[in-house]
Amino acid sequence: MRARAALALAALAACATGPGPASIEPHLTWTIASDDGSAGRPRLGLGALTDARPASARVGRRPALELTWTGVVREGTLRSGDDAFDGPVLEAVRADLIATLERSGTFASVASVGFDPSDPRAWPETGAPDYVLVALLEEFSGSQWHSFLVTPFRVGFVRDVRGAPKTRVSASFELWTRTGRAWQGRVSTRRESTQEDLADALLEALALNDERLAARLDVELRPRERSPRLLEVRVLDGCGLGADGVRRLAAKTSEIFTREFDLALVARPEPWSVPGDASDLDALLEAAQGVAPPDGGVVLALAPASHARDASLVTQRTGLAVPLGTHAVALCPSMGEASVLTAAHELAHLFGAVHVEEPASIMSETVEFDARFFDPENRRILRKSRDRDFRRP
Repeated sequence: MRARAALALAALAACATGPGPASIEPHLTWTIASDDGSAGRPRLGLGALTDARPASARVGRRPALELTWTGVVREGTLRSGDDAFDGPVLEAVRADLIATLERSGTFASVASVGFDPSDPRAWPETGAPDYVLVALLEEFSGSQWHSFLVTPFRVGFVRDVRGAPKTRVSASFELWTRTGRAWQGRVSTRRESTQEDLADALLEALALNDERLAARLDVELRPRERSPRLLEVRVLDGCGLGADGVRRLAAKTSEIFTREFDLALVARPEPWSVPGDASDLDALLEAAQGVAPPDGGVVLALAPASHARDASLVTQRTGLAVPLGTHAVALCPSMGEASVLTAAHELAHLFGAVHVEEPASIMSETVEFDARFFDPENRRILRKSRDRDFRRP
């Protein structure tokens, strides 16, 4: 009997080792549209990607299983390692980088190159890209607190508790032309993820880091003579962000809109007392519609997510907008916080953007990823409606 119990405990303890290796594929896989607006933009080559992480940072660690008088216990901090993935990490980082930059709309094409761009003599005489990017991977790691217990003294026998994964991705980049270095910088992402699995959370951090790089490169390479359209946004601050917090939210949202369809937001923040009878998103939007937009502009109302919860069911929606209208509502996770993704999603509806099933798009109906790119269909819609007159229906 004791032997069977010990075997059962050992078998259950094996479940604590976690899932198998995570599939490490590019997070953006949508087909690149021929009319994505990148025609005439520079061609990019991706040169050497060097792994600068110390060997110890590539090895995962997990607490040992311990046999106690109450059962089998594993408790402590898990640390990610390259063995958590089903392929070489450096190759996967390179693949995600290429896929992201290909779909950013900043470049006419993105391809690997095999020469050292810092040596002017190494550049091919013909067919060379306009720019070559080289990179140094400095961090790609994560940690997660995990408590696992198998005991006959507990109902259900098993307790499995995981904390929020904390991930770190950082890389240094240099952008070269034939005549010399055009830009250098570091892009870093520190994130406490809502993902349950540590490997998935780390891949999410990599995806966000690559999208941030794409935004930085777009700013660096954007023609100086190309000025975006300015759109005034009357921001009703029901989340206690304050004027500076609202302007930061607008600036980060503006970065996305400027890169995607040459539009910049000019925030006009003002405090907003959320109406007490506005207990759901429809009522919040109706209340926001009572506020007049600025001339030729729009209204974005911010309200705490807790204000739009139904007594019987927590709503899954994070905002609401009048399609091709002038008013939108974005829910804040909590007071003093706001989501750039939600603000961009709802404001994009005012230009005609539609929901899609692509999980890595800003217009995904199900929020699974803090996306900063629009999918090709919505990118086309936004670029065609960029100059719409908000004073007219």
